[in-house]
Amino acid sequence: MAERQSLREAILRYSYRENHEEPFVLASGKKSPYYLDLKQTLLQPTYLWQTAALFFELMMGLPKTFKGAGGLTMGADPLAYALSLYAQTKNHTLYPVIVRKESKAHGTTRMVEAYLPLMGENAEVLLLDDVVTTGMSSLKALRELKKVGLQVHYCFCVVDREEGGRENLKEEGVELYSLFTLSQIRRDLEVPLP
Repeated sequence: MAERQSLREAILRYSYRENHEEPFVLASGKKSPYYLDLKQTLLQPTYLWQTAALFFELMMGLPKTFKGAGGLTMGADPLAYALSLYAQTKNHTLYPVIVRKESKAHGTTRMVEAYLPLMGENAEVLLLDDVVTTGMSSLKALRELKKVGLQVHYCFCVVDREEGGRENLKEEGVELYSLFTLSQIRRDLEVPLP
């Protein structure tokens, strides 16, 4: 599919870094010679829209009816907005959902921002993340979504780093779908690294 190939090439060009001498520290705390700064790709409208289209196609093939989509700020935020807008172009209403890293110190002190009244009780939400390593960010979001009565059975990410995230999510009853694995991104590197 042309969109997948275009997105993979963009990730290689704008987001992928490799340094074996000075490994990168990941959000999980692990060190790795491979780093993916996906915001450098996903904050470009063309590639964000391609991602939303690929996510929508995946979503429509699942046996659930989703009322919302989102995850932990800020990795999931652009994805939630784009997928919601893309779904609207297909006459499908999908509400964006944002999970804060910590509760607001004022007002409602909510951890989850979503238009829950229209989503309905026990609404099914698609968990989103840009990169999944161990899945800790997604699991944190999952806990907060469940606290407000939302149902989560699936998680979509752009890249699965293949470092335990899929297994950790599965233990919580959530199936991970990724557009790419790190192995697929690195396969036959065609774009020279900067």
